Amino acid sequence: MGLFNRFIDRFTHHHNDKVIQQITNQRVVDQFDNYHHLMKLQDDRQLIEVRIDGHKNSFQSMIVAIDFMEASFSLDEFSPALRGPELLVNRDVTIIHYKNWEKLEISTYVTEWSEQEHCYYLALPEFVDYQPRRHYPRLLLSNNQSLKSHINPLYGAPWYAMVQDISQGGMRINVSGDLRPHLHRDKVLPKCQVMLDDTLDILSRGVVRAFRYHSKPYRHTEISIEFSNMSPSHQDDLKRFIDYVEVAA
Repeated sequence: MGLFNRFIDRFTHHHNDKVIQQITNQRVVDQFDNYHHLMKLQDDRQLIEVRIDGHKNSFQSMIVAIDFMEASFSLDEFSPALRGPELLVNRDVTIIHYKNWEKLEISTYVTEWSEQEHCYYLALPEFVDYQPRRHYPRLLLSNNQSLKSHINPLYGAPWYAMVQDISQGGMRINVSGDLRPHLHRDKVLPKCQVMLDDTLDILSRGVVRAFRYHSKPYRHTEISIEFSNMSPSHQDDLKRFIDYVEVAA
């Protein structure tokens, strides 16, 4: 219960019984469930890996603070130090931490750089949890290697998407517009079609594992999808495609 009590202390500066009783509600419990891994990393001052979208090198940092009211958290300045840290504002970053055979991966973006406190402020994701490490290598796609995808949700018109990265286990796509009202974790997508080239498509069911809305540089929703029930022949086609692109690169 010690970690939960510290969460209560962070949520309010008042410690009398009346205020504590008021804030110990379902919303607080839900937030504790969603973010206790993040709080544990902060309490233990664990080093985490930070990858900047479009940057070749990765960095190390630590979580400095978590602000649930502002839906943000802050990271210490990176090591090695980053030149022009203010240029990172509005850039996408990925935070990674490994624990045993599990991996915590958070996709978010920088909202502010504090010159006075020497820390970055980032948007707090909707949910943080460890997942089993990837079983398959992931292929990152550039503009010259773009793939198109058609996603059929359970209801409504198909979504036309661009694939950001793909593996034998799943893919991450960009869909124009704000699809958050139509998404939730573990949502089943009956049909996911990916065009590997002009003559070769692969088909699979899909399961939504994570999603995030971006307003810049254009309005779109980023969705991470796990493939489900893909046929062995399409698995082979996808593996050959990934192997071919990696060798060609």
